[in-house]
Amino acid sequence: MARDGAEILADDEERDILDFMLNACGLDSMDFYRNERILTRENLEKNYETLLKMIKARSSRNAVYFVFGYLVLITGLSISEKLRSEILVITELELKKKYSPKNFEIDRRICLEDFREKIKIHRPNMILRPVKLEYFGNLDLSETIIGLRDFNKALDSGGIDKIKHIKLDGWDLRRVPEEIFKLEGFESLSLQFNQITDIPENITRLMLLKYCNLSYNKISSFSTSLSHLGSLEFLDLSHNMISSISESIVNMKSIRIFGLDYNYIAKLPKIINNLNSLKSLYIRNNKIKKIPEHFNNANFSIVIS
Repeated sequence: MARDGAEILADDEERDILDFMLNACGLDSMDFYRNERILTRENLEKNYETLLKMIKARSSRNAVYFVFGYLVLITGLSISEKLRSEILVITELELKKKYSPKNFEIDRRICLEDFREKIKIHRPNMILRPVKLEYFGNLDLSETIIGLRDFNKALDSGGIDKIKHIKLDGWDLRRVPEEIFKLEGFESLSLQFNQITDIPENITRLMLLKYCNLSYNKISSFSTSLSHLGSLEFLDLSHNMISSISESIVNMKSIRIFGLDYNYIAKLPKIINNLNSLKSLYIRNNKIKKIPEHFNNANFSIVIS
């Protein structure tokens, strides 16, 4: 079985087991990869005994514990302390493995330690999620924080001022941590898979921010504060609850990639045509059925389906 990434589910065996578990819940794996929220706690509860039988039948394989732990985290499913302990033991054993090349081993350790910490603190109805490195995988780790534990350590030690990149994905955060807005020279921020409902005005302080990922949250409106981020090149607001886009977007002079998939947007302001730096706009699974005519000669690509 091939592993093509350091993350949980980046392995053929894990993906095969995921297929079986999703099928048991009446779901298609491709639909899940497009939108993880189609899997709910109720899905897992209804099929819990079947899934436990799958775990027991494959208990000699580490992959089954990683996959089930992943599904527990993203749905808030309640599990027994015995099963939590088994998942933690398997994770500890996996952490002792050696991988090549060295940078892959470092990435794998980051993902496993993140997974372990989240399994430890998980409680019923708490929505967490294992980290995926994506854009953050090639950054200087001395300038990068991945995870809430390291973020708090940096705050306590006074080392937060040296940080340029922060990734706090899947920690059940209700707001953007206030300490982030005090940083200078800050370039990238990822807060995917949290419970954030609004973007605070203080985000305007992050004048050097180039990358911002707020996908899979509960944001209901496009904050005009984002329009003041003159250095911002990548913005992902996919999988939120946004229904409209402010015309203030025209002030985003550096934006290149803009993600709005899986929202409730029915209309795009024509002024988006004035974003000279924009290369790609993603608006899949919104209320927009076709690309408006005034975007026919746009200098950027629009991905709508």
